[in-house]
Amino acid sequence: MRSINCILGDLSERKEYLRKCLKEIKKYMAGMPEGKLRTTRQRSLYRYYEVTDSANPNGEYIHVSNIAKAKKLAQKDYYEKLVKQINAELDYIEKTLNNYMKGNLACKSAYVSAEDVYSFLPEARKILVSPLVVNDEEYAKIWQSVSYNGNAFREEEKIYGTKKEEMVRSKSEVLLADMFYDLGIPYRYECELNLKNGKRLFPDFTLLKKSTREEIYHEHLGMMDEEDYLNHNLAKIEEYRKNGIFIGKNLILTFESASCPLNIGEIRKSMKEIFCR
Repeated sequence: MRSINCILGDLSERKEYLRKCLKEIKKYMAGMPEGKLRTTRQRSLYRYYEVTDSANPNGEYIHVSNIAKAKKLAQKDYYEKLVKQINAELDYIEKTLNNYMKGNLACKSAYVSAEDVYSFLPEARKILVSPLVVNDEEYAKIWQSVSYNGNAFREEEKIYGTKKEEMVRSKSEVLLADMFYDLGIPYRYECELNLKNGKRLFPDFTLLKKSTREEIYHEHLGMMDEEDYLNHNLAKIEEYRKNGIFIGKNLILTFESASCPLNIGEIRKSMKEIFCR
């Protein structure tokens, strides 16, 4: 368990971070248009209206050719909500720190963080807004939605389907991919990785540790009996090392051979320990 000094240190860092966010928002708010945004939905389409007069609460329709105005209005509304929540969180942090200094540290009460403001926006507004801060789950969704270059080498070997409805090269990779999916660990399969020395690698899995927003690479060495395969992967691991990717830090290795099959149960325990705490 973390010490109270560590927790208080985190709160102080959080306070400084939120204050910096307020300064950024103040800068972004300059030049924002007057008025508010009203949204409606017809079937699968969103319609946007600019409300500038209380006598006309329905507002003026914003044509799709002027969607930039809708984005600015939605962004302004998001920033206004964010400022309100940041100030509330700063107030909570100040009270917590003051209570501790007075020897009266109260139990943490439920509150909404600044990161949650974007999460609580309706979908019609979310698609217009570029969030300044997001919570871990929203960050993971955005990370998962980013397109990436996969490994096109021997595409015909990808014949096994996963729960994520993608094709992988082996039954062991199916087990691993489905394990990540079930544990809620965001992953990319054979995502291109450009190294510092200009070389390219395609890790079996690129994993996102949501709590730290760190990318961790996972290589499954599934044919340890084969000498050429082993030597190739040892060279690959050395390339990782030369580029600041180290076993036990941001590189995970799992192994398999004819006499030592994949133990998915034990690997699952390890992954839960690393990613789900």
